[in-house]
Amino acid sequence: MVLDDLLTKKGLMIKKRDILQSMVIKEPLEIDYENESIESILEKIEYAIEQHPSFLKVIPQEELQAKKELDVTRKWDY
Repeated sequence: MVLDDLLTKKGLMIKKRDILQSMVIKEPLEIDYENESIESILEKIEYAIEQHPSFLKVIPQEELQAKKELDVTRKWDY
């Protein structure tokens, strides 16, 4: 979850107001900067912030094409 927040010298300031928000503080990542490659470090970060491609919910191309074909065959009356 990405919040519109700022990390300032005074701490974490949450800018969104009047909505229910939740925040999970996770364990620190264990990264060996000297022995790990940039790609493996990046992958660890992607997993930690849940932005790795395996987390993405993408509609398959076949499903999009089938929906497009249905839209063409439908006649809308106004």
